Amino acid sequence: MTVNKHVVCIASAFLLMAAATGTAADQGIHIPSGRSVSGSWNTADGAGYQWNIYVAGGYVNSGSHSAYSSGMQLQVNSSGFSGSSSGRLNKDGTEIEIGPWRRGSVNIYRRIYVDKKIGYCRWIDIFENTAASPQSLTLQYYNGMGTSTRKTCTTTGGTTTGAKDWGIVTGYTSSSYAAVAHVFATKKSKVRPSFHWTRSNSTVYYRHTLKIPARKTVALCLIEAQRRPFATAQQFLTTFKVERELKKVPRALRKIIVNMTGAMLTLGTLELPRNETHDLIVQRGGNELLGTLLNKNYVIETLYGKLTLDAARVVGLHSPVNAGDRIRLALADGQVIVGKLLSGEVRLKLANGNEMSMSPDKIDTAAYKVSPQRPEEITFRKPMIVLRGGQQLFFNTADVDWTFHTQYGRVKLEPGDLREVVLDTPDGGLHRAIFANESVLSGLLVTDKLSVSLDLGAKLAIPRYLIQQFAFPTADYNGPDLAELNLKNEDTLRGRVTDETVKIDTELEKVSVKRDEIAQITIPEDASLGRIRVKLHSGTVVEGKLVGKSIGFEVAQGARLPVYVGHIVEMTCPKPPPKPATKPATKPAAKTDPAPVTPKADPTPVLKTRLDKPAKRIAMLQDLIKKMQAEMAASKDPKRIAQLKAQIDRIQKQIAIERERDATRADRAKILKATAKAEKFKRIKEAQLQVQDRT
Repeated sequence: MTVNKHVVCIASAFLLMAAATGTAADQGIHIPSGRSVSGSWNTADGAGYQWNIYVAGGYVNSGSHSAYSSGMQLQVNSSGFSGSSSGRLNKDGTEIEIGPWRRGSVNIYRRIYVDKKIGYCRWIDIFENTAASPQSLTLQYYNGMGTSTRKTCTTTGGTTTGAKDWGIVTGYTSSSYAAVAHVFATKKSKVRPSFHWTRSNSTVYYRHTLKIPARKTVALCLIEAQRRPFATAQQFLTTFKVERELKKVPRALRKIIVNMTGAMLTLGTLELPRNETHDLIVQRGGNELLGTLLNKNYVIETLYGKLTLDAARVVGLHSPVNAGDRIRLALADGQVIVGKLLSGEVRLKLANGNEMSMSPDKIDTAAYKVSPQRPEEITFRKPMIVLRGGQQLFFNTADVDWTFHTQYGRVKLEPGDLREVVLDTPDGGLHRAIFANESVLSGLLVTDKLSVSLDLGAKLAIPRYLIQQFAFPTADYNGPDLAELNLKNEDTLRGRVTDETVKIDTELEKVSVKRDEIAQITIPEDASLGRIRVKLHSGTVVEGKLVGKSIGFEVAQGARLPVYVGHIVEMTCPKPPPKPATKPATKPAAKTDPAPVTPKADPTPVLKTRLDKPAKRIAMLQDLIKKMQAEMAASKDPKRIAQLKAQIDRIQKQIAIERERDATRADRAKILKATAKAEKFKRIKEAQLQVQDRT
């Protein structure tokens, strides 16, 4: 067996960089289950102040030196947060998480962290919108302080928060009571909760209206610090570096915080602290140096060759600990390059005119100041390949075989329809194709080795297992409403049903339901394989066994899938738009005989079956009512119970209609029978008269 030494070298380099950058920030947005705490969580911060957190509500009771009487109570749409009686505790015992608490279609969690170094308490509230439409929540954070507020000072030196403030200190005139520093944003954040207080009143509030996009999760972060006397709290707020402290937040969680952004450039796993007026070097010990970076270019040896990059293209660099002489170089277009820096030391001219040079192993990060050429936020505009070591490189999509093997067969992915293809999934399982219309499809990218042309002018040959994901600058879907199909493997497909009709074998006969009539398809509980329940936009409910094994579904143009019925959890379909009204003819139409009037169909049918079996149909409807009543008795979902009641009412009306029709049919049958009998008697009488005439 032969081993490609070059590939092994590449793999080692990537794994080294991944290990060097792997920190607690690689965790998810939730604390995993394991350790727990209930009742009250009591702990002291790094400055010696107590935080006695009432777990069920996620708020602080009193703190130290009467700082609070009840602080950071969360109210959502005027209802107080009420989690479970116990919370999840992280490994080092510094943070708990409570929830979920559900309000409408939004799941809410509270993460509360007590800092053991600087000394503060941080709340991150997570809002998960499970609905297919945006949600808006009115939030209020109630702070009952230990005494009335007599003194305040904001980050700009005022007494009341303004547009540029990101924090405020509130306190009492006596030093016997602790003052509290409230931090509610970063300097560059565009989203800021409002802060409200009244002199000589003991309550202060944060208020905010939170917008949550459909199927998205966002978070709000607020920081509180107790200090005594008031001047010490002022000093805390003056020296507090919000951006630096946010690095302690798991990366996945930090990315969804809406009110603490800016001053930190994030490109994938690379984070660069930046300054608005000066270039910034952060040394390994945490020292910050302001000035002007003097390097004219950067020469870096990569696995795809040596590159010489003009400094104008570079936004900054990071030198990970334990990565040897390898650095990560961030470009102003969003690319990130990993390799050995060959161009020597990093040079900086300080504000006092002195110049200094530092080797990369003495530097944590070096970044250029925010400018139009190097903006605060960078949006990539070309397809990008992201490697496990953190590199982000523009590439030619035509060089990749986009055949994607799924449980429904092979699909040819089209990069123009995609947002990303994730190969490095958290559980190490199947790859995931994520479409611009928010569809998520699991499968396996068939190709196992790639050779792609890079935008940097080099060629990258790499095995698939070293690739984390492909990302595409595809615009969000902005077309008509789509059907949504939820599957048992947690895939969500959004698109349209491709079958013209869905055929269902009911207890009486086979029924064909047109595609545009379908509002919802669900699988009844404890149903046999293949049995489905179809609700139409008219309110009709059809239940039976699907004729065939699958339903055709198109995720995007060309991506058609036969979805096996056993994989379906639920499908919802939008109501088709009304057909546009036809314009009247310019010339008068020729007179014709009036068309025969067609009687209107029954507006509330429950099943489409022939009307020549009224007794069986009524019995079947009565049986359906019994099933619904049983489901209603077992269900705890008020919404579902209301739906079942409405359906039962419609079915009972249908039964009444059927009985009336049955009675009408019986009367008609009697009349026809009597008429036929009279006609027969008449014919017999006429025949007898004819015989008499002949004789």
